[in-house]
Amino acid sequence: MTENQEEKKMPLIAKLAIVFFVFMILFYCYMHFLEPSQLKVEEVPIIHSKIPDSFQGFKIVQFSDIHFGRTTNEKEVQTMVQKINECKPDIVIFTGDLFDSSINVSEKNVSFLKETLSQINSTMGKYGVMGDQDSNVTYFEEIMNDSGFEIITNKNIPIYYNGNVPIYLGGIPTISIHQEDFSASLNKEQDAFQMLIMHEPILFDEISNRVDFVFAGHTLGGLVRIPYIGGLFNLENTNNYQKGIYQKNNATLYVSNGIGTQNVSLRLFNTPSITLFRLYNF
Repeated sequence: MTENQEEKKMPLIAKLAIVFFVFMILFYCYMHFLEPSQLKVEEVPIIHSKIPDSFQGFKIVQFSDIHFGRTTNEKEVQTMVQKINECKPDIVIFTGDLFDSSINVSEKNVSFLKETLSQINSTMGKYGVMGDQDSNVTYFEEIMNDSGFEIITNKNIPIYYNGNVPIYLGGIPTISIHQEDFSASLNKEQDAFQMLIMHEPILFDEISNRVDFVFAGHTLGGLVRIPYIGGLFNLENTNNYQKGIYQKNNATLYVSNGIGTQNVSLRLFNTPSITLFRLYNF
């Protein structure tokens, strides 16, 4: 019997099963290897009457949720740093989860992260908060400090730019181990423009009447997103704030979809990103 005759004898259902099996393997490889490595830059304007004229066009870059060692490797961190520097930011903010609790951190990892994150350039400073996955890693503060980041833990920092009227940047670390202190992190001149960086977005409801703009992370955009449904993987302390811009009272929340993965090493319709913000008044 010839090979062609044997092929004709294979039932159609078996052929379809083989095609489906191959498709599923390729689809999994795309979600695990390809999409998690496709880092992009999103641009979002921040427009508010309280922003001083001197801050017109001021640039902020946010990155979040690297989860180093899971699907984010050394090459991808280097690409992230390159893309941040191409934005020429005035300040850079990190909203937590440098690490992933499932990954053992080595001395080599620590040295690499210190050296690479220190190459992030900004004209006015680099700031960050601790994420829930960072809380058990003794190296977190050492890495961030040695790479030039100021960790903002329940405090508020005035930022001056081309004038004597400041805007404020407060910081709240992960609520999984820290007690938030809004009286300290939102302590400012009454009419000043107030920004806040925090890890989990759930706190937005509590502070939406006391802040102008909030940067958060933690959610990873739900990892696998289905059109018209949203992300399939909801982490604790998100309160349905999953990705992008939300508004409540007079405040705006932006939730980064992050860079890495958590719990499941997959992304779909949810490309990793950093975000470039430009400040404008009206």
